[in-house]
Amino acid sequence: MKARQTLYLLAADQDFRLLRGSRGAFTELAHRRADEFPDVENPFGSEPYRSHATGVSFGTKERGANEEEERRRFARHAISALEAEWANGNDDGIVLVAGPKMLGVLRDLMPKALAGKVVSELPKDLVKTPVHDLPGHLADLPGV
Repeated sequence: MKARQTLYLLAADQDFRLLRGSRGAFTELAHRRADEFPDVENPFGSEPYRSHATGVSFGTKERGANEEEERRRFARHAISALEAEWANGNDDGIVLVAGPKMLGVLRDLMPKALAGKVVSELPKDLVKTPVHDLPGHLADLPGV
């Protein structure tokens, strides 16, 4: 009997990773950064600017709407990568792992064909977590 294979999308505002896992063993398939996509700007940076209200602050002046727009642009790239990997036919389900804001965007943008394949979600940013540390975070997710 073939072992159950699950496709994992770990996403944050500036990175996403695709992994395949079975029984707590993960293989990284892709790791992409927002700056690799020319249509995604960085509203999450740490360049200082002067604010009239608060003095010096960090980030961009137009946070909020611009931040959400860029998050959606980047999420589209993550979902495209997920769709391409899913099309290979090697997986039985999808797990989404992202901070709450990104997870909401991923849900909103997920094509119906893939949305039905999502077996579990975790509202936590694990994109920087080393592969060998992931089983402790993901092993008890329902549906996995």
